[in-house]
Amino acid sequence: MTFVSSIHASVSATSALSSNGFNEEDLVSISQKYPELNRLLLATVKINLANNKSDSSQIELKLYSEKNNDAYVVTKSGKNIEVEKIEMKYDVLVKSVEGVIRHTLYESVIRELNLPDIAEKLSESFQDEFTSTKGLKKAAQFQFDIEQYFDHGTFIKYGQIINASLFVRKAISKKSYQFNPDKMVWELLPENATLVEKPFYLPVNSSSISSLFQLNRRHPVTKKHQPHNGIDFRAKNGSPVFPALDGEVTTIARSRSKGKYITILHDNGYQTTYMHLKKIEKNIKVGTMVELSDQIGEVGRTGFATGTHLHFGIIKDGFFVNPIFLLKRYSFAQKDQNVEIEPEINEKNQMNMEISDEDIEEDK
Repeated sequence: MTFVSSIHASVSATSALSSNGFNEEDLVSISQKYPELNRLLLATVKINLANNKSDSSQIELKLYSEKNNDAYVVTKSGKNIEVEKIEMKYDVLVKSVEGVIRHTLYESVIRELNLPDIAEKLSESFQDEFTSTKGLKKAAQFQFDIEQYFDHGTFIKYGQIINASLFVRKAISKKSYQFNPDKMVWELLPENATLVEKPFYLPVNSSSISSLFQLNRRHPVTKKHQPHNGIDFRAKNGSPVFPALDGEVTTIARSRSKGKYITILHDNGYQTTYMHLKKIEKNIKVGTMVELSDQIGEVGRTGFATGTHLHFGIIKDGFFVNPIFLLKRYSFAQKDQNVEIEPEINEKNQMNMEISDEDIEEDK
């Protein structure tokens, strides 16, 4: 007769063995031959009871590695102990985990899935764009897909995070498990971070960025927290603005916060938006097809802007995404020059470049 019990907590091999019929002498013998067992996660215990024809019982423990697919089957029959190292072939399913972020991402993931290693990995991957919900008027949300490993129907452990997303109002930051050629490792990277060919050109002949995409940032003027759903280019008043890619003009409007702005729909499914314009060219209408070389407006400071700049945003599936991973390092007019983006960010620049958070829900 066989009894099977499953333990999903991270129990040390020594503790598991000692509580299931292995004495101190057994433990010393096993530890000398297989010291790595003490670092394994105990997942299942199988106890084979003696039958009527034998007065011996057999105890079998299966120990799994959290780092790779190695497993060890430890068997005790009478005084005889055997250890067999095997390579597991797990059944893998994907679990989707989501929740509302309260205070920090780390704490919120722990509440949904009590795994500190997973929570820490997610928190670190989003630390450049998001730290906490402090000051946010509306709740942020998270979602991620993670592998689950099963052995003949028994859940063993969680595997790799496949992808993860953070949502703050109308902004989203997506990460996916990718190979980082700079570090030569696999890790969670922004969705478009490894694109070899960026689809969009800089919309102005300026390589200077004053403010980057942020999911939660303390506004230097209002002192309130809000997402910054694009990037701000430094440029002189009246500097020409061009489409970042060929497309169709879908919106020409003016609002209290955005000022004069244009939205363009592109064949690749993205939309781009250009805010705080001084003027919009007279020949630009809703429905106009524009090309990279067509001037669509001029840099200004209309709307809630205390300094001259172009706020540029990219929208995908209804959410603002980080433009920095989709932009080339030069404008269309600069394509034959060696021009690169040089972000120079400080409190003074942000103070002069940022829009007010009034009407933020409507506009951003």
